[in-house]
Amino acid sequence: MKNNRIKIAVAIFGSRISPRFDCAPSMLIAERDRDRIIKRREIHTEGLTALERIKRLRQLQIKVLICGGIDKHSVQMIEALDIMIYSWITGEYEDGLTCFLNGKLASGNIMGPGGISRGRWRFRRWRQNLKRGGARCRIVTEEDQDGYRG
Repeated sequence: MKNNRIKIAVAIFGSRISPRFDCAPSMLIAERDRDRIIKRREIHTEGLTALERIKRLRQLQIKVLICGGIDKHSVQMIEALDIMIYSWITGEYEDGLTCFLNGKLASGNIMGPGGISRGRWRFRRWRQNLKRGGARCRIVTEEDQDGYRG
C-alpha cells in the first residue's frame, strides 16, 4: 500500500493563521494520512529568523506550508526544498487545514467557518505613473464580486 502521509506546517498566531510567516510565534505541525489529520503538535518559532524557520521546515520534512504573508526570497528558498506553499491565507488555522484536506485551499483564500472560502485576496501593482510604492488589494467574495480596499 502506498504511503500517503505528509507533514503540513501552519504558521499560527493564537488560533489564527499568522499574518506573516517570518513573525509567527509558533507553527502547527500536522501529519495527514489520506484525508484526515493523525498527529499534530505545536513548535515555538518566536525569535527565529526567516532562514532559521526554513531550516526547521527542512529538518521536520514538511511538504506543505500554509501561511499569511511571506517575502519572495523566503518563497524561493522554500520552493527549492520542494515544499508546496499556500500563502496569503487569512482566518482560523483549523479552517485552513479543513480546506486543505478537502482539496479546496488556494493561495489568497480568506477562510470562513468550517473551511469554506469566503473570498480571495487579489493583488495588483500601482500604475507606473503614480509616485507611490506598494500594492492595492482587492477582496473578492461570493456576496460582493466587486469588493475593494485601496
